[in-house]
Amino acid sequence: MSNIKSLGDLKGRTKQTDKFEALEPIKTFPKEVTKIVDVVADYDNNIVFLSSEGKLYQTNEKNYHKKLKAIENLPPMKSIDSGYFHFLALSNEEKPKVYGWGKNIQKQLGFDNNKKDVQKPTLIEPLKEENIEQICCSGYCSFFLNKTTNVLFGCGNTQDGKLGKPEIKEECTVLKKLHENVANLFGGHSDHTLLIKTDGKLYGFGHNLSGKLFFVFSFSFLV
Repeated sequence: MSNIKSLGDLKGRTKQTDKFEALEPIKTFPKEVTKIVDVVADYDNNIVFLSSEGKLYQTNEKNYHKKLKAIENLPPMKSIDSGYFHFLALSNEEKPKVYGWGKNIQKQLGFDNNKKDVQKPTLIEPLKEENIEQICCSGYCSFFLNKTTNVLFGCGNTQDGKLGKPEIKEECTVLKKLHENVANLFGGHSDHTLLIKTDGKLYGFGHNLSGKLFFVFSFSFLV
């Protein structure tokens, strides 16, 4: 874990000050959790770690001083991402599979059921036959890119065009085929998303408060 460093909220730190401190290694995690290659967190202070061996570890603000355990019964993973209150993981298999967990109140996990909370990583069944090579969370949305066909799938809250579609609804209750000719996409803890199409053009969609997407309108979508 020596390559992971932190800067920001000092709550729970030994030294309490009102000033930012220099970057320093996080030393509170167990020694057996090593070779971490990625870390993501949601707004509930849940944290997920991905090791170089493809193992997932999860913790949260209440128990991060305790011994961490790997999330069991999963294939090796190659990438993870987080939205406001949910997580995605992509397996490192010949035909990668996508797993989702967390809060599903706005169907951001691609499940048709009415479960509001999904405690453990659960296979997103409609994507089993798709060659998904990139996952991306954006606020209350999830995106899945098939780089063989360059087709982008998505689910979640589409209010203000957050899925890049003109339907202004509170939820996208099922996984949808969204856009074609997509080469790459970028999200994060936000309500807007950027994508690059195969022709090299950059597109943005989603919530545009304060001109975040450099558009005049309050929201935008692809057509």
